[in-house]
Amino acid sequence: MKRDNKLIVAAVVLPFLVGMFFDHTAAYKLSSMHFFVFTALILTYNGVLFLQRADWERRKLVLQCSGMLFFTVGLIQGVCVIRNIEDMSESIQTGLGIGLALILAAALLILLKIEKGITENVIALVIFAAFLVRILYTVLSRSHLFQNDTTAFHPDCFGHLGYVYRLYADGRLPDVDPTTAFEFYQPPLHYAVSAFYLKILELLRLLPTDREEIEELLQVLPMIYSMVTVVFIDKIARQMKFTNEGRLTAVCFAGFMPYSVLLGAALNNDPLALMLMVMSVYFTFKWYDKPDMKGILIMALCIGGAMMTKISSGLIAPAMAVMMLHRAWKDRKQWTVYLKQFFCFGLVAFPLGLWHSIYCFIKYRMPIGYASYLAEDSPQFIGTHDKWSRFFDFDRAFEFLSIRMDYVNEFADYNIPVALIKYATFGESRYYMSCDLTYVVGTGMFWANFVLFILMGAACVVWLFLRDGRAVHKVSLLTGMAASLFLYLKFCIRYTHVCSMNIRYIMCAVYMGCIVIAAVAFGLQERIARKSEAGGRVCKVAMTLIPLLYALAAIVLKTGMVTVIF
Repeated sequence: MKRDNKLIVAAVVLPFLVGMFFDHTAAYKLSSMHFFVFTALILTYNGVLFLQRADWERRKLVLQCSGMLFFTVGLIQGVCVIRNIEDMSESIQTGLGIGLALILAAALLILLKIEKGITENVIALVIFAAFLVRILYTVLSRSHLFQNDTTAFHPDCFGHLGYVYRLYADGRLPDVDPTTAFEFYQPPLHYAVSAFYLKILELLRLLPTDREEIEELLQVLPMIYSMVTVVFIDKIARQMKFTNEGRLTAVCFAGFMPYSVLLGAALNNDPLALMLMVMSVYFTFKWYDKPDMKGILIMALCIGGAMMTKISSGLIAPAMAVMMLHRAWKDRKQWTVYLKQFFCFGLVAFPLGLWHSIYCFIKYRMPIGYASYLAEDSPQFIGTHDKWSRFFDFDRAFEFLSIRMDYVNEFADYNIPVALIKYATFGESRYYMSCDLTYVVGTGMFWANFVLFILMGAACVVWLFLRDGRAVHKVSLLTGMAASLFLYLKFCIRYTHVCSMNIRYIMCAVYMGCIVIAAVAFGLQERIARKSEAGGRVCKVAMTLIPLLYALAAIVLKTGMVTVIF
């Protein structure tokens, strides 16, 4: 099995093991018995590889992953201990945070020295670290924290969890006008998968009776979606023939962006929609290199599934269309082959993606593309600010680096670019002001994301003029980003509330932006290396250290976050 496919298997298996082994609602998340079983499993697997005399590279990677797993388990239990110590001073917390940063930095340096640079093993371990930071955050944070429109898993509730409950209890779509039931206008794939997952647990007699425990177990699914997304971001970079440094850049920025980690525990439909959108991009790129019927049907299933999860996922269609039409034009003498493939694509993607919207339009007269609208008397209403202010008025915008949704200190965020960075760094939380550690690291991460988003914009412009043999990939990604950005800004202007500026509405474009940054960094490094060997080495070191430092800071920030929240 290929290494990236093994990572996908790990991305599916690990969250289920987390659901089995960790008690999310307990003060200490892993019992002694569970730790013993966990240790036995890890040692057994390593022992089997040794007895099979597997090649050293494979055994080394497994040993390194095993060490990272044990470190993460120790970190989780350490956070639990700190939480239960009364009156722990901020100076001790800060010292522990610095200690964690030093340990991670030392481990990175040792790894780079052993591997002699950025190798396949290093990239695999960084992806695995992205898995582990999601596990750390999900295990140590309660399921109701920092969610969007979830409400509760209860028959009297609407919202995302209410939707899951109706499908789980009734086995069919809710018989209610979606425009009158909060979030019930959403397409049903995410909720159907969640309900099916709970039915399987019930069949195996593993479903708890406590509502909170059920909600914690539901977080297994977004963990899977988020982890698989990271793997496919690397697969896109590999498909575009990036160097290992370029792939590392894309994975670190996309996989460790704080909001990307938060999505690993999100109980709404965003994680599944994002995973399917990223997969749509990858399989389109793969089909472009080898255009066959199997490939285009996988593309259709991905985008159809994405739209059956969230209708706005159709924004990825322009990026796919660029690749499809360009491939057909290049091989226009075989136009009948592509006509047949495109017909089959439409036959799968359109019914799959649009059936729910058409059903709701026919039965309830719900407009296609409908989104619920908060009232003007909502504390989040910011419609009093004109369009100029929404983009260029920075008065008090940086007074607090976390989002202010309901006139905190008589001020609610209304500047779209700044709000986007705040959401990217802290989501809807304000934990960064809880202690010195989260304040310092959180502030640093905010400004790092500020620079990162400016670099995304600059990279999009530079890439247009960079001749690197990826013209069609370039047009595809930039078209997808432009379509997503245009609709996001239109949405922010039309729905004048703070929550409308949430980065989750444009997260796929952000992932594309991380890939564009990697493409430009890789292209510039190649150009500089041709002119100056020393300059090329400096660029290579920068492409290694900057992304890794970003990932390290994100891990420390998330560890600090789960230490101060309960």
